[in-house]
Amino acid sequence: MKISKSLFKNLTRCDNFASIYDMYTFRNMHHIKSIYGENTNIIQDIENLSEGIFSEQSENALDIFEHMFDDETGEDLTEATSAQLEALMPYFTKLELVAAQMIKRKFPGNLVYGDNIKQQKKYSFTEGEHEYYCYLDIYNECEDGKIRVFEVKGTTSKKFFKLGKIDKEKELAKDENPKINFLDEELYDSIFIKDLSGVYRLKEETDISIKKELECLISDETYKVSKEYKKYFECRNKLFDRYSDTGKYVYDIAIERYIIEKSLIQENLHNKINDMEFYLVVLNSNYVLDQEINLDIIDYPTDKLGHELTICYDLTNITKEYFSIIENQKDYVVECIERRTIDKSCIGKCCEHKKTTECKFEKICFSKVKHPGNVYEFLERRFVDSETNEKYDIYDIIKNKYYSILDMPLTLINKPKHIIQYNCMLKDEEYFDRELINLAIEDIKYPIYHLDFESFNCPLPRYIGETPYMQSVFQFSLHIEREPGVCDKKFDHYEFLAPDHKDHRRTLCEKMIEYIDLSNGGTVMVYNQTFEKGRLKELAQMFPNLADDLLKIRDAVYDLMYVLYGNKKMFNHLLPNTMSEKEKDERCKVFNYYNNGLHGSFSIKKVLPLFTDLTYSTLTVKNGTEAVLTYSMLPTLTKDEYNRLYLALREYCQQDTWAMVEVLRGLRKKLE
Repeated sequence: MKISKSLFKNLTRCDNFASIYDMYTFRNMHHIKSIYGENTNIIQDIENLSEGIFSEQSENALDIFEHMFDDETGEDLTEATSAQLEALMPYFTKLELVAAQMIKRKFPGNLVYGDNIKQQKKYSFTEGEHEYYCYLDIYNECEDGKIRVFEVKGTTSKKFFKLGKIDKEKELAKDENPKINFLDEELYDSIFIKDLSGVYRLKEETDISIKKELECLISDETYKVSKEYKKYFECRNKLFDRYSDTGKYVYDIAIERYIIEKSLIQENLHNKINDMEFYLVVLNSNYVLDQEINLDIIDYPTDKLGHELTICYDLTNITKEYFSIIENQKDYVVECIERRTIDKSCIGKCCEHKKTTECKFEKICFSKVKHPGNVYEFLERRFVDSETNEKYDIYDIIKNKYYSILDMPLTLINKPKHIIQYNCMLKDEEYFDRELINLAIEDIKYPIYHLDFESFNCPLPRYIGETPYMQSVFQFSLHIEREPGVCDKKFDHYEFLAPDHKDHRRTLCEKMIEYIDLSNGGTVMVYNQTFEKGRLKELAQMFPNLADDLLKIRDAVYDLMYVLYGNKKMFNHLLPNTMSEKEKDERCKVFNYYNNGLHGSFSIKKVLPLFTDLTYSTLTVKNGTEAVLTYSMLPTLTKDEYNRLYLALREYCQQDTWAMVEVLRGLRKKLE
C-alpha cells in the first residue's frame, strides 16, 4: 500500500479509518472481515464520496480556506466545493513562490521547489508491504552538506505569537480605543523568539534556565515545572496536540521528518540525518503592505518596520521529540490495516467535526446525529450530571448512544439553555421571552440603518494598509427604516459594490458615510456585530481623515442577533433596577428566543424562514462562500458572465439587509 503524508495523518485518526478507507478504495471488492452491526449503510455512504478526497493540493488549499469565514453565529461555511478550492489554489501556489524568495535571502544553497509535485523533492521508504512517502514544499541543500526542509502553510504567525502570556494592559487599551493597534509581537510574550537572522526559535534554545527545566522534565516524569515556567510549558505542550491550531502544523512536519530519516537510513545515508533542519513557513501577521504593488509580484517588499511577508519557525528540535510518537503511530497504522475489521464507534476529537480538517468519513460515523433534533443542536455542548456531578462532552454523549435531544437523561438537562432546547423539542413549541425582546426593540433609535458587508480576506495583501487575510470590504448593502416597519425593499435601499479588483475601499467608505446620517441619532442594525464592527475599526485605521465618521457608525451598531440569542452587555442596563446584578446576569445568559427550526444555529439564514417566506434558495449567489468565490472570479469573466454575476452579488447582499428588516418586522408582530 502506498501511504502519503496526507493519508498517514488520516490513517492515524482512529481504529476504524484504515478499514473504512479500504472500503472506499475497493468499493464492493473490499477486504473487510466484519462490520459492527449498527452501521449497515456504510458501503452505500462510501459510494457517495467523491474521488480524490485525499489530495495534498486540496489539503493545502484548506489551510487558506479556514481563514475565510467567521462561524460565531453557528453558520457553517467551511465545506469547500472543488470549484472553491480551485479558486483558492493560485494563492497557495503564489505563497510558496513568495516563501522561496524569503528563503533565498536568508539561507545559502540551492532550492528545489515548484508549483506541482513533479518539481518537488520526494522522500520515501518501504517497510513490509507498505511504501511511505512525502513531497517537500521547498528543499534547500548547501555545499557543506547542510539540508533544510521548509513546509509552507497558508496560515498566519498570530497563532504562534499567542503561545505565551498576553499583555493585559495593551489588550485593554486596544479594546477601549479603536484607533490603537498593537502588533501581535507586542501583545504576546510568545514561547518563540526571533534571532538575529529573523528566524523564530523556541526560547529554550537560548534561555539556559528554561533549557534546564526542560531537561529535568524529560529525565524525570514526576518532575513539577516551576511556577515561573508553567505557562511556557503549557503552551509548549500544545505543539504536541495534533488537533490544536499550532500542533497540527508541527505534527505535519514531524511526519515529513520521520519519512525522510527512515528513507536516509534505508539508503545507508545515516550521516546526513544530523545535518538536517526543519522549518515551518507562514504568513507574518505583523506585515503591513505600505506601498502600491503589481499584484503579480512574488517578491514582496519589506514594510516600513522591516517585516517580511513570510517568516520561518525552526522546528528542528521539537520534531525530533516527535520521532518515537510517529514510529508508534506507524506500527498502529499497520496493525489497523491488517486487522480489517470495524469494531466500534471511534467518534471523538479525532473526527474534527465541522472543521475544515474534518475527517473525510465523518458523514458515515456521524450518520446517527444528522437528523433534525440531534444532540449536536445543543448550543452548549458540555454537560454535568446533576446526580453524580460527572462531566460529559458531546462525544461522550454520542458514544452513550444519546443521538437525539429527547434521548438525553433528564439528569444531564440542567443548564438553562439545555432546558429551553429540550422543552422546545419535547413540546414542539417555540420559546419567546416577550419581556426582554420588547425591551430590546423599544431601545432602538430611529432611523434604522440595516447594514451588511461582504469582504474578501486574501491571504496575500493586495492594497496599501492590508495585512495577510485582512477582510477587505468590497461591498455594502443598506436598507433605511425611517419609522417602525416603514421601509421599501427597492426605494429605501442603498449600496456599493466594487466593479473590479482595484482598490475601491475609500469610495466605499465615503458612500457609506454619505448614506448613514447619524447627526440626529439613529441605529446601525447588523447581524453578528463582531464582523461589521471589526471592519469599521480597520477602515478607520486605514483612512484617518474618515475615522471619526466611521467610528461614529461603529458606536451606533446594534446587533439583531443579540435580540434573539441574548447578550449581557445589551440587556443588563435594560433590566429593572429591582433585580440584583446576579439575577440580571442569570437572566442574560439564556436565549430570548428559540425554535426547533433553528437546528442549533442563530445564523440569519436559519432565523429568516421562521419570520418570513423570504428565501436565499432562488438566488444565484446563496451564501457568503459563493459571494467570495464570485468576487474572486470577476476579472476572469466574459462580459455576459460579468453582468450576470455582478448583478447576482448585488441581489445577495441586498437580501441580507432586507432579511434584517423582515426579522425585525416579524418580532414586532409576535409582540402585538
